[in-house]
Amino acid sequence: MTNIRQVTHDDVEAIVSIENRSFSAPFTKEMFYAMIIASPPFGGLVAFEGEILLGYLFYTIAADEMELLTIATNPARRHEGNARKLLEEMFEIAKRSGVVSVFLEVRPTNISAQSLYRSFGFQEISIRKKYYKDNGEDAIVMRKSI
Repeated sequence: MTNIRQVTHDDVEAIVSIENRSFSAPFTKEMFYAMIIASPPFGGLVAFEGEILLGYLFYTIAADEMELLTIATNPARRHEGNARKLLEEMFEIAKRSGVVSVFLEVRPTNISAQSLYRSFGFQEISIRKKYYKDNGEDAIVMRKSI
C-alpha cells in the first residue's frame, strides 16, 4: 500500500536516484537539500511502500499561488498511480494554504505528464520559449484553479 508523507533529509539519496533516471537535466542533491532546508516556502512529499521510495514531488507557495517544481516516480514502479496520489496530497495542502492557482511547466514532448495534468484540470496558458537548458526545448505553462 502506498503512503504519502513530507520529505525528509533521509529521502534525498533515493530522490536523486529517481531524478537522475527520470530527467535529462536533473535537479542536484544540493538543490533538494536546499528546498528541504527552505521549507516553507518550499515543500516536498514522498510516496513510499515499506522502505521503497516510489516517487516524490516538490512545490513552492508564494501568496496564493503554488508552483509544482518537480515530480517523478520510480521508473520500475510507474503507472501504479503514485504520481496521482502525490498530486492529490499536494492539492490538499494547496487548499489548506489558501492557494487559488497552481502552476507548472512541462515539456511539449512529455505527453504522459501533460495527460496526467489535464486529468486534474490543468490548462495550457502560455509557452516559455527555449526554457529547458539541456536542449533548448520550449515549456508549456499550465495552470489549475483551486
